[in-house]
Amino acid sequence: MADDFNDTFLPRIQESELYKALRKKCCAKDSKVIGLVDDAVYYAFERTKTIITHMGEYTLHDSDHLFRVLQIMEKLLQKKNIKQLSAPELMLLILSAFFHDIGMAPDVKEVLSWQKNWDVNPEFIDAEDEIAFQKFKLFCSARPDDEDLLEMLLIKGETSKADTLKSYLISEYIRTTHAERARTIISKDWNGKIIFRTTDLTVELAQICYSHNEDAQKLLELDMDLSFGNDIVACLPLIGVILRLSDILDFDGKRTPNVLYSHLYVRHPVSIAEWNKHRNVNSWDISPKLIQFNAKCNHPAIEASIRKFCDIIDKELSVCHNLISVINESNNKSARNLEVKFPFKVNRSKIVTEKDFDNQPKYIYRDTHFTLSKSQVVELLMGTKLYGDPQVALRELIQNSIDACLLRSAQENKWNNQYTPEITVNYYDLNGESILEVDDNGTGMDQHIIDNYYSKVGSSFYKSNEFYSLRSETNSTFIPTSRFGIGILSCFMVADTLIVDTKKVYINHGSSDPLNITVEGQESIFWIKKGLRALPGTTTKLILRKNKNPWEKMSPEKFIQSVESVIPNPPFKINIRSTNIEKFIDETSFKKITSSTLKDKSWGVNENIKVFEMTFNHLGIVGSASVAILEESEMPVEKIDLTAKEIDIEGKKYTLEKSIRIGENIISEVSKSISINEKGEIRSYDSTTEASRSISQLSLHGIEVPTKLFKYEWETKKNHIRISWPFPLILVVDVSGERDLDLNSPRTEILLTNKWNSFEEDLAFLICQNIADQVSDNYWYRLKEVLIAASKSDAFLIGINRVEKDW
Repeated sequence: MADDFNDTFLPRIQESELYKALRKKCCAKDSKVIGLVDDAVYYAFERTKTIITHMGEYTLHDSDHLFRVLQIMEKLLQKKNIKQLSAPELMLLILSAFFHDIGMAPDVKEVLSWQKNWDVNPEFIDAEDEIAFQKFKLFCSARPDDEDLLEMLLIKGETSKADTLKSYLISEYIRTTHAERARTIISKDWNGKIIFRTTDLTVELAQICYSHNEDAQKLLELDMDLSFGNDIVACLPLIGVILRLSDILDFDGKRTPNVLYSHLYVRHPVSIAEWNKHRNVNSWDISPKLIQFNAKCNHPAIEASIRKFCDIIDKELSVCHNLISVINESNNKSARNLEVKFPFKVNRSKIVTEKDFDNQPKYIYRDTHFTLSKSQVVELLMGTKLYGDPQVALRELIQNSIDACLLRSAQENKWNNQYTPEITVNYYDLNGESILEVDDNGTGMDQHIIDNYYSKVGSSFYKSNEFYSLRSETNSTFIPTSRFGIGILSCFMVADTLIVDTKKVYINHGSSDPLNITVEGQESIFWIKKGLRALPGTTTKLILRKNKNPWEKMSPEKFIQSVESVIPNPPFKINIRSTNIEKFIDETSFKKITSSTLKDKSWGVNENIKVFEMTFNHLGIVGSASVAILEESEMPVEKIDLTAKEIDIEGKKYTLEKSIRIGENIISEVSKSISINEKGEIRSYDSTTEASRSISQLSLHGIEVPTKLFKYEWETKKNHIRISWPFPLILVVDVSGERDLDLNSPRTEILLTNKWNSFEEDLAFLICQNIADQVSDNYWYRLKEVLIAASKSDAFLIGINRVEKDW
């Protein structure tokens, strides 16, 4: 063994109460147990040294953490109970203290396979190498924001920052998978070696180490009375409970409160060293009647972190207290004189503020931070300040259902199951109430989804790592339209009561228990009952307010039209019903909506204007367009002078002119005329008539975005988009596939980001390429010259210059 282990750490172990008790319990035929423990602890000690290689910020998982866990175990158990523990229990307690975090130190080969995630053409040494690579790739794909940031850093050439982000992703992966890895390492390196007498306990040790990061209730699945003969037994759940509490009482960095790290790199940063100082095991007073933390804090972030961590420990104490009650009862029935006790809560009376030389506190501690006024925030989200149009509730419900169906479609495809997505929108009267109902056979919800996403304003499942991981597992590429986690609140713009029936689909034709949820107003507690829904999916019913119902005065035909306008390009069949009228739309319906159907009177026939009609389905852009080009002698021009005449009236000359010219998103007829008023005065004036004017209709992944793409300068808000091209066009387009745009929260405006710039460039390319394909080389050359000279749009210029033409 290494000198530093023999000289420093082995004596520390040998002086521990658990180790000394083990030596006393081990008779002559169990002498190998001590050697086994020494070898195993040395192995864990050496392996733990490599944690800092890939997890420099996780200094909490070095060998000192392992010794602190061992010390806390002894404080929780107390000498009286330590004496009553059996030799295998003592052995497993010591080994679990030193093995539970070895998953924080992965093999170098494994880390190298993860790093291949950023290689252009990764090469694999063997199948195990590729499996490790695929698992890490899945982890990274569940964090698209980090992947986008990494791509941006590499494009900018900021390789140092990119490498830091890569290291962070590897560290985070190690942290989140360390319990599973610990189990794997134990099975690989210690299989058949953790033996007491003739019983192999390697699997049991692996399960105990794995359990410290899992649901505590699963500990009761372990053997509570594992027999070794001669009245020697081991209670495995007891070891698991003691490990969990000891690990978290060391303020385990795997769960460090975010409040601490929010104070890093700000004006007065709090150092990690300061936090570590307060984590020391000597800060704890632990007995059957008291668990008390002692700390003198010199910064409110430190104190807030400690107090929040104590809140986390309180929850763990409560759960483990219930488990210990079951374990103690089992030990009593077995006539074991072993009863473990600990308090329900951490005593915080000695968490105090450090004082200065004048005996005054360095700060006044209050748990004061920014909070949200729920009623005012809800009013902001629901009211006209954000959403404006109350009919947006219908759109939100439909897009939620579409996302649920697309997700289920990906899941069922992965499971090789048949599935046909379908949504029904129904508007009807029942018992004097007007009901808007949206039903889908999508993925549905269970209690976990309801608790963590559906009921939490601003917490969208479709922006969570959980969703991105699921999407990656199913090889799905669909981009959800429900992103902000606030859409369901829009229902309360038109309804006081929301009723949901839902059931979540699970693998192999399984599903959750059906749930029925009633919410009577946005301030209401969810009333959740056992539901009656037979098949997976979700039905949402809105009981509409009489004075806030935007569909109340609509005829059934108008209601159906309003639904069609919300979802112009559905990805699958959507049924629409209203008072004995029923219609369906599906993925073929969008083909019936063309640019020519949007033409207004400004698009009348004009001998000087040629209109090009086109359709496209490329680069994630689906739709049609009508483009007006000004011509003279069948060649494109920027301006045509139609008439020019000079007249003489009472010795004064006046010029009468008429011309037609292209402008931004318009072709205009400009006239210079004269008029005579009642006094006989002659005045000249200019008048402009629109010959063609740009019109747009846009949807994103099938859902309408109710905004104009062609706007005057004064109509465009900061960071919102505006197309300004050197000709007028009518555009009907759906942004589909993997292409996406950034929207404001109510989905009424497109934001000016890189996604929009890329879209506008591709759209300009598609339209100009379509024109080029319809005309001669000479015509295209002249048109390109005219458009480039007239254009003020960088995106348009990039697009037109990408057009390829056989000259």
